[in-house]
Amino acid sequence: MKKQLLLPVLCLAFAIRISGQTQVQKPPVELTWSYDAQKKTLTLHLANHSGKDITAYNISIAERYADGSTNYADGRPNDIHDHQIMEEMLNTLVLANGERGSGTFAAGTIRDQVIPEAKVISDVEAIVEMVIYADSTIDVQNDRAFRQLLAMRQGQLLALEKVNEVIKRVLADPNVSSPVSVTLTELTQLADSLGVKKNSTPEDPEANEEMHLRRATAERQEHGSSPWTGRTNFPEREGKK
Repeated sequence: MKKQLLLPVLCLAFAIRISGQTQVQKPPVELTWSYDAQKKTLTLHLANHSGKDITAYNISIAERYADGSTNYADGRPNDIHDHQIMEEMLNTLVLANGERGSGTFAAGTIRDQVIPEAKVISDVEAIVEMVIYADSTIDVQNDRAFRQLLAMRQGQLLALEKVNEVIKRVLADPNVSSPVSVTLTELTQLADSLGVKKNSTPEDPEANEEMHLRRATAERQEHGSSPWTGRTNFPEREGKK
């Protein structure tokens, strides 16, 4: 993956000096917020000024409430990274066959992130610390969030490979009378085998592989297809009961 250094993605605009004059330039992703006391929702307003479509981003956020309490310890966050919101849009982009702007946070658009909040908010500190662009360039100030995203994508790829392997093997076996049932059973067993492993973390691709295997199994059981594989259920073999 190509890594490109970009200007920091902060919630405030920054100033640059050109030809002796100071001009305000917007950050690649600008973030503001608003709180609706009636609906009890905090809304993060994001504007993509980067000129590129975005496939994933991570927001670190700390909130202070009107009663003086916070959603972190010690009055001010020692580590704002403990409270994060990650948005992953690669699946939608793949299903849209890579069409520009489809399923992504498109360049030049605005996106709202709505968060339910039971308590009245008086202040918010929020920073977009990781952005992954559709051209495979990245802007990362939070390495932990980036590792978690990589694990998510690696886990999904591992799961997709397992799903394809099982489908091919089942369809190639003429003795299998119910390919759907056998496939679902094998996928469930694979997920269970991954689930018995201890001490998994969000940065572990296998932990994410288990999640995606279970998701693929559930989607096939409920809808007869899996949106993230793009495959449909195969029919029962003719003449087999």
